[in-house]
Amino acid sequence: MRKFTFFLFGLCLLGLQLISCKSVNYLTNVEANRLDVSSESNLVPDPAITKLITPYKIELDKVMNEVIGETAIDLKKERPESTLGNWMADAIHRKAEEKLGEPIDFAIQNYGGIRIPVIKKGVITRGKIYELMPFDNKILVLYLNKSEVEELVQHIVSARGWPVSYGIKINELTKEDISITINEKALEEGLIYKVALPDYIANGGSRSYFLKDKKRKDLQYFIRDALIQDVVDFRSKNEVINSPKEGRFIIVKKEE
Repeated sequence: MRKFTFFLFGLCLLGLQLISCKSVNYLTNVEANRLDVSSESNLVPDPAITKLITPYKIELDKVMNEVIGETAIDLKKERPESTLGNWMADAIHRKAEEKLGEPIDFAIQNYGGIRIPVIKKGVITRGKIYELMPFDNKILVLYLNKSEVEELVQHIVSARGWPVSYGIKINELTKEDISITINEKALEEGLIYKVALPDYIANGGSRSYFLKDKKRKDLQYFIRDALIQDVVDFRSKNEVINSPKEGRFIIVKKEE
């Protein structure tokens, strides 16, 4: 409420400045003072602002509190593999294939992009997915050769694991030896692998600089919308989400 009030107040001041002055007076000096707003005891909601935003809040709450599906288990965020990560990567995989109109080989979701630790067993609301993925990140498909897939996998292994979808299995046998299989086959020279992932990563985020110049296709599809649609699709088939750990990602225990 405070931020919204301050925003409107600032907007009004700007409007007054624009419409009331024929000449412009430039600031020559600025002084700042600290205003402590840590205590809620002295803050009183502005009735006019409350009245203004209440209808919008009611409508927003209706949308965000809508139940769109259900999970049979707690979906938890963990490394290197997790129930939440498996479902998210699988959803990106499924929706990327639908948008692209052809199969992809696997999908990934960076660990830091998952913004809540758990979706509890039971119903899933639209608002919960917004909490999980508040950013407007989109799904991109990259076209990578064998060595480029190996570089990507090495990168996410060094980060102690990101969520990966069905289709790929990663096993860090030793610090120097990583086994990678796609659709139960070892990587092959001469093949091009299609990988769905967040545009943030494809554009170099989380130190993924080596991906910036790779061939790509932007699906123009927000990850958040893909996740919502995946939940809705499960419900339309009278199914619940169940994405147990299944050994997709195995990492050597980090030495103390």
